[in-house]
Amino acid sequence: MKHRDTRRAGPLVFRDPVLLCGALYVLLYFDASGFLRLGLLAAFLHEWGHILLYCAFFHRFPVIEVTMTGFCMRLCGNALSPGRRFWLAAAGPAVNFLLASLWALRLGRNMTIRGSAFLAANLLTGGFNLLPIPPLDGAQMAACLYAVWNSHKNLAGND
Repeated sequence: MKHRDTRRAGPLVFRDPVLLCGALYVLLYFDASGFLRLGLLAAFLHEWGHILLYCAFFHRFPVIEVTMTGFCMRLCGNALSPGRRFWLAAAGPAVNFLLASLWALRLGRNMTIRGSAFLAANLLTGGFNLLPIPPLDGAQMAACLYAVWNSHKNLAGND
């Protein structure tokens, strides 16, 4: 099995950091429009929605894996009820939609290209993460809703 390059900085775990930094450098170098930067900012703020709710639940910072495909929060054996898992998954898209709403209100009359790009980046990030495809937030939310529905169905069947 091939050994993967891993670096740890406190609660952050970087998988293949040289490849990650190289790819980011090349992508940002050729990002003349600045849309990639705004998309990365929207993704960063999305993840902070998850992190802040995790901190509220457990009163500590989670372990975050940073990979080529994005961020991944390790729950490290912390048992969460389906309701808490649902809200933890919903926190990221909620932040994106809240930011998009606030930005739309702020720019209602004076919409700029950069402002509309930030609004679009938040809408796209939040909407994409609601897709019911693992490991996206939509799949996590759907699994939680199914678990709650199944437990209520089983309780109703036992009466």
